[in-house]
Amino acid sequence: MVVAPRIQIPKKKKVALVLSGGGSKAAAFHIGVAYALQENGFEFYNGLQSEAQRSAPGAMTIQTYVGSSAGSFIASVLAAGYSLENITRSFLKKRPGEDLSRFHPRPLAQLHYKKMFKLRPEIALEQARNFLKIKNVMGELMDGKFPSLVQLRWLKITGLFTTAGIEQFLREEVLPANRFEDYRAELFVIGTKLNDSRKVVFGKARYEPPPHDPTVQYQTHVKISDAVAASTALPVLFAPYPIVDEGGDTHFYTDGEIRETLSTHVAVDSGADLVFTSYTHQPYRMIRGMKSLTEQGLPAIVLQSIYVMIEQKINSVFESYRSKKGAMNEVFRFCKEQNLSDEMTQKIMDILEKELHQKRSLDIIPIHPHSSDRTTFAAEHFSLNGNKLGEMMKSGYKAGMEALSRYEFERG
Repeated sequence: MVVAPRIQIPKKKKVALVLSGGGSKAAAFHIGVAYALQENGFEFYNGLQSEAQRSAPGAMTIQTYVGSSAGSFIASVLAAGYSLENITRSFLKKRPGEDLSRFHPRPLAQLHYKKMFKLRPEIALEQARNFLKIKNVMGELMDGKFPSLVQLRWLKITGLFTTAGIEQFLREEVLPANRFEDYRAELFVIGTKLNDSRKVVFGKARYEPPPHDPTVQYQTHVKISDAVAASTALPVLFAPYPIVDEGGDTHFYTDGEIRETLSTHVAVDSGADLVFTSYTHQPYRMIRGMKSLTEQGLPAIVLQSIYVMIEQKINSVFESYRSKKGAMNEVFRFCKEQNLSDEMTQKIMDILEKELHQKRSLDIIPIHPHSSDRTTFAAEHFSLNGNKLGEMMKSGYKAGMEALSRYEFERG
């Protein structure tokens, strides 16, 4: 068997990690990916600005974190300075008599169901208001008027739960500081405005909207806990999360991945030239000897359908990146073959980079489960069971090690 040579990645100026959503399943997967990155020599730039005496970032240091939904939670705890061991301990079952004094900035608290799924106080009132409507719909169904049910006009509940519990958990038990600017690393959290469909990037820096989505807004005044609560507000399950803007107006936000699954452009806009993306939205592909998803019932069919749609969005991002990089490499090779001067070659490359909105030095490395990994595909999205989370960490680690094994990184 011929082993393909490793792809050489030259020394980079800035490394970023982009984390997708997907509930606790994705969060645990991201931790496994982080372990794989660490084993391959990458470090995590983190902690408070007040800890300036700590070492400056190097060529193998992840300085920028971009997170959507569950990925925003993991990005936040990494940027805050929690070690992978500390995070793992909070996800898995605690060991009796364990020495917690070694953990910085503190032992990471455990997230419980009551915090993750906080009931909305308005839910009872909404149900009472809709009781008569539901009664009328049932009456119409008895008369054979099915459109009343199919149109769902009677369903006015905005969500069973609220992400206010996640906001409180982060603010009171996790974050040593709640402002983006208080941290050394660049942390960006993605949200989606409900009423005008705009993508919003919460962080400590503002950049120009990307060419592919000129409506993107950058906001720097929001607290991290509020940003994460907005980003994790998955429609139907969670009610839209309210945030007051700088002008005093209240806007409602939903899941950060609705417009774009992987916001790699945010990392690139921040100056990153090496971007790792971690996501679990990988459709299942049946191989010989394995059963069809039809035997798993409706949940598996729905999940596969969602993942197929998401895969198309992800693939379009990577295909755009690869085609631009390929075009620039070919032009660079042509300039060298024609013996053009270094100055002229650089001018041509500068024009290409400006028009294509991409640096030739940019490398994006995706990390995701294998398409035949049925265990990861079928894993529960919101389980807090330590054994199940541990399996997802192993899946992330395996996927990370397999992806990184294809590259050779110049350490500088």
